[in-house]
Amino acid sequence: MILRPAASIIRGELEFGLEFEIEEGQIVAIRAHTGLPDPYVLSPAFVNAHSHLEYRGMQDAIGEREYWPWIREITRLKKLESPEAVRAACLLAARENRATGVAWIGEHSDRPYAGGALASAGVRGAIFQEVITFFERETPDEKLAAVRAKAEINRHAFGGPVYLNAHAYHTVDRKTLAAMGASGMPLSIHVAETPLESEFTALGAGSIADFYREVGAPFEATGRGLVASLDDLGLLRQGVQFVHCCEVQHDEIERIAQAGVSVAHCPRSNERLGCPPPPVREMIEAGIKVGLGLDSPASSGPVDFFAEMRCALDVAQRRGRPLTGEQVWRMATCDGAASLEPAFGEGFVWRELDQLGPTPPLIQVHVEGVLTTEDVIRQASPDRVTWARQPVPIQ
Repeated sequence: MILRPAASIIRGELEFGLEFEIEEGQIVAIRAHTGLPDPYVLSPAFVNAHSHLEYRGMQDAIGEREYWPWIREITRLKKLESPEAVRAACLLAARENRATGVAWIGEHSDRPYAGGALASAGVRGAIFQEVITFFERETPDEKLAAVRAKAEINRHAFGGPVYLNAHAYHTVDRKTLAAMGASGMPLSIHVAETPLESEFTALGAGSIADFYREVGAPFEATGRGLVASLDDLGLLRQGVQFVHCCEVQHDEIERIAQAGVSVAHCPRSNERLGCPPPPVREMIEAGIKVGLGLDSPASSGPVDFFAEMRCALDVAQRRGRPLTGEQVWRMATCDGAASLEPAFGEGFVWRELDQLGPTPPLIQVHVEGVLTTEDVIRQASPDRVTWARQPVPIQ
């Protein structure tokens, strides 16, 4: 098979004039065009660095536009959903991920249905089975056993790695957080999505602390920043991904970089919930591997990787520390893979188009007249994506 695209995207860079010969799943030759190119752009498939498939049924269902009221409302609505509705939502969102060009995912799951949905849609990656012990802070063992049972269901259906995973500092007891920090296992934890987290952690103040008091849950302020408090619990280490990092300071960025922690950036969700625009460019310049995540349809809206990339560009531009199209495409591909590589397991190897050998999952983006990677981002949409080489068959 010869793939002769009008252009190819290799490590975020738009390259013209290359064709690729593929035999038995191997790229055996890369050379200049030997004929007229076809009108599409070829790229390795996307990595969704942070996802919540199970909230697809709540897309457009929550009117709240600030983080804390939104969290309270989604928590209320979750209790009203039937298992059948959640299962259907997971399957729909998994298929929409596949349609927008996603081959790998970092999926956060509270329920036991994401594994089957991802397997059915042919999307690989890792599932982080979320641990929330807010109401079980003193006696978390029973809750942890229930989460392990859901993780086992997902593991059996998915056939890929599934990890017990702390949701966030303010929703998990310190004993469990410390145990996860000491485990050495991959983790993906929500960090600094909102200033409320720092208020709660350092000062014992703000809406989160008020809720603790309202329900009579014990807590203790650390007098330290959120990143430092996570470090005290062993959670600032390699194999850990921080999700969001909207409100992190320069010294915290340096600390995250030195520890080898990666980051998932979810710009549409952050904008929707009124979160501060994160210092993405500073994190990239510090050497942090930053991936791009679609987060939850309940906060981000439709499953559309190109809309997410456009939002990343626009937020950075408004913030005054712009990103290039090349940087954002890398966040969606190779850097997203690097942000989750420990979680994806030993068998996972990221491959680019300029490497001979096993062919990675490849997407064709059907846009014309593009001169830069940003042009592709601005013009593309899920309905312009086809698969040149699929990761695994859809069931």
